[in-house]
Amino acid sequence: MKGNCHTGNIRVIEEQGVTVYGGGTNRDGGWHTMAEVPDLALGPRGVMRSVHYNDIIPDGWKCSNAFIAQQVPILIEIDWPDFSIPNNLGKEFWLALVDDIREKGIKTVSCQCMGGHGRTGVQLAILLHYLTPEDRRSWSDTADLIMEVRRRMCEHCVESKSQQKYIAEVCDLPEGESVIVSRGFDSAWDNFQVSDDEIAKALEKPKPKKNSSGRGQPRKGKKGKKGQQTLSEFAPKKHFGEIQKGWKAMLCLKDDQTVWMPEGHDPYPEGDWTRVDGDINDFRDQFCAVMGEKFHPLEMHDVQTSKLAMATFAELEINDDLRVKVNGRWYHPAFLEFDEGEMEVMLWSDIWKRDVKSYREGTASETLTIKGNRKKESEE
Repeated sequence: MKGNCHTGNIRVIEEQGVTVYGGGTNRDGGWHTMAEVPDLALGPRGVMRSVHYNDIIPDGWKCSNAFIAQQVPILIEIDWPDFSIPNNLGKEFWLALVDDIREKGIKTVSCQCMGGHGRTGVQLAILLHYLTPEDRRSWSDTADLIMEVRRRMCEHCVESKSQQKYIAEVCDLPEGESVIVSRGFDSAWDNFQVSDDEIAKALEKPKPKKNSSGRGQPRKGKKGKKGQQTLSEFAPKKHFGEIQKGWKAMLCLKDDQTVWMPEGHDPYPEGDWTRVDGDINDFRDQFCAVMGEKFHPLEMHDVQTSKLAMATFAELEINDDLRVKVNGRWYHPAFLEFDEGEMEVMLWSDIWKRDVKSYREGTASETLTIKGNRKKESEE
């Protein structure tokens, strides 16, 4: 999650008489919130539908004649998964779109997705490149182009390696260096360091427990295509109390980011963090359209898809306790992250190990700390 970020619709491009805005429907953005309805609006299919089909009135009712109809722009709805790239659009589409914008006299364009970052950033980067005359382009590769969009819109625009590669292919540009960072982990590690011993201890693999009850075995159910179990077999019938032994989810109140870390490690300063995994059995208000059930926010991949649903899409084994098998062991789905761009599943223990080591390698030797085994940095 990216707190304290942009809201509304940001004017990003003004070229050749065309003005292009970017926004996220979850951040009070999108064409439907604009004071003047744009000529053209484009974005992911589900997002576009959710903002323009609102009221339904029966045929023949007099009240329908008094209804204030909403003006709707020309809509282009794209099959485009979150954190990924369009499923069936290549360079030819974008070149034709730019030609249509010019030939049909389009003056205002609204680009959007849910958060106004990844997919919105891709749209803006491509349109910026092709609407800007070649002699006025200040970027030499895709990395530079993305950084220009971020400068104009938001530092989080374009979120995955696959998106950077896609922009490069569409715009006929070298990719340049990667400008993609780990999603949501960086600023949460500010003022936070650990020693080598702490890292080693936290990453020790627990001894396997004997399993005489049969738990931990893949559930048997109906088979779908290619032999995988069908989604209906995984409808959540029960949930378990403990999420992941030895780990806790901590929310950084400063930037609204959640980080899983080992028990016993309390980030500094203490007042900026709160634990958020204790109510996972009691607080489920996020609806997953795939599973048809409500989940805890920690169990969600995005605003409409649960991590359990993502596990079924990835054809991972799921047992009766609704744990997911990764690398031969069973994990609570809340402890997993799914990278759609790279098509991989990641454990938070691996993410923690990687990011802490990365942070330590790029910082001074002065150690901050936490309860018991760390010292607070002296006040300067």
